Amino acid sequence: MITDMLSSYDAARASQDLQQKLSVEIAGLTGLVLESARSNVRYYPDVRNHLERQIIVLANEMISGEVTADYWQAWLEQFGKGSLMAGTDQNPGLVTYFNSDAWNRLRSQSSRVVVGRPRGNYKSIEGRARYSGGSYAGVDLEELAARGDIDKTFGPTPPTFFLRAALQSNRNRILQGLARVIEEFPYQKYFK
Repeated sequence: MITDMLSSYDAARASQDLQQKLSVEIAGLTGLVLESARSNVRYYPDVRNHLERQIIVLANEMISGEVTADYWQAWLEQFGKGSLMAGTDQNPGLVTYFNSDAWNRLRSQSSRVVVGRPRGNYKSIEGRARYSGGSYAGVDLEELAARGDIDKTFGPTPPTFFLRAALQSNRNRILQGLARVIEEFPYQKYFK
């Protein structure tokens, strides 16, 4: 009988080997998403230099691949800036930003047009202490930038959702890659 020939299954070794193969696949897929994210950056090129990938294994139960950017301009690239930025339905940090010291209280939360600050010290979005002379307090800086009267960097930028787009554009490849590793894994070789 077959039960006489098979005495056990080395589940621990099978699990370890499957985890290793999945880790290698996830590392490759995360690299693919990273490169896609880099190619999706349009308005803030420095973001490309701050993108990183990480592979995390939690208690031999879960393998996670992440693409992250620990850089303030990544938020502007992802969700936009000024009147063109994504609303609260698509920008999970917008309400927090509205309630922070970085938000200019002269700006409308509904239109989100960039306007000049009142005279005094303030904290910028990147967390730096700054000073405003107040000469443009409440003035639409986006309009002035569009006319060329002030630096174009005061103009709005639309969201690119560069990270979301990188993940979505590679969704099928990710699912196929993981399925292939699971389907092609030689489970039978761990029978003793």
